Amino acid sequence: MIEKKILEAFATGDAMGMPTEFMTPSQIAEMLKDGYTGLISSEKSLTHYNLPTGSVTDDTEQVLYLLHVYRRDSGVTVENTVSALEAWITETDAVGKRYIGPSSLKALEKIREGVDPRLAGQGGTTCGGIMRVLAAVLFDPDGDEETLAENIYRSVMPTHNTSEALEAAGAYGYALRCALHGGSFDEIFEAAARGGADLLKRVEWFGCAASSVARLQAAKAMPHDRKLIMDTLFNLWGTGLPSCDVCGAVFAIFAYAKEDVWEAVKMAAELGGDTDTIGALVAALCAAYAKGHNIPADVVAAIRQQNAALFASKLGEDF
Repeated sequence: MIEKKILEAFATGDAMGMPTEFMTPSQIAEMLKDGYTGLISSEKSLTHYNLPTGSVTDDTEQVLYLLHVYRRDSGVTVENTVSALEAWITETDAVGKRYIGPSSLKALEKIREGVDPRLAGQGGTTCGGIMRVLAAVLFDPDGDEETLAENIYRSVMPTHNTSEALEAAGAYGYALRCALHGGSFDEIFEAAARGGADLLKRVEWFGCAASSVARLQAAKAMPHDRKLIMDTLFNLWGTGLPSCDVCGAVFAIFAYAKEDVWEAVKMAAELGGDTDTIGALVAALCAAYAKGHNIPADVVAAIRQQNAALFASKLGEDF
């Protein structure tokens, strides 16, 4: 049951953030000037006006494709990660829909040309790695941290084999595992710091980038002030494609919203920048911490209906 709630939350954060992706906070405020109680319409979206309202994007699709393959094969490998991503690109028309990330697209093209995945992913610094970590966690939620670290590495490395991407992925993965195991608020942040450090041990290419662990620790210390948090994230830290931007935003919103999953979803959608990825990740973390979610039933129903074929093909008809 908790897995279902986490996946619903993840998909909701994705679908709610989809229409506002890469808009500024002022543009989003104008879009939402009449308020909203349910789904945000994609009609006025700058990037995804071609998608029906309530559609999920690459965040949810990749997680479901990967989770399906990992369970089918009873393991996480570099090979089945690549095959799942290739199937996702072909079957969802990810390139045509314009939501495949630049790092993933370049790395997968190199792998098709015969480049070793370890080398193909050495340019990947964007959030395409952290966004798929949920699949590695849900595949083996009761595994220890060492096993999780290896699974995260195999899931992220083919396209994002860099210090920035792996640190963020490790931090989020360990935090999510801790939340699933009933960890306290403080324990979740402690686990995130361990995860970032453990994945950095596997890094071969270190780049100059802000530390995700440093940002999440700063996020925890932020005053409990919604406007200040939103302004700091967008105007000072940035909420774009870099892994450290997304990771910092996820933990800052989680530190504010905690068990309030719906508030976390709305904050992410209103934030600006990579709203769908931030929304998906923080909603799942909040849901794991809360052991459920408070997303309005009509919102969940609308998203499930809009994406029914995807959910059924990867999760089964009874999801």
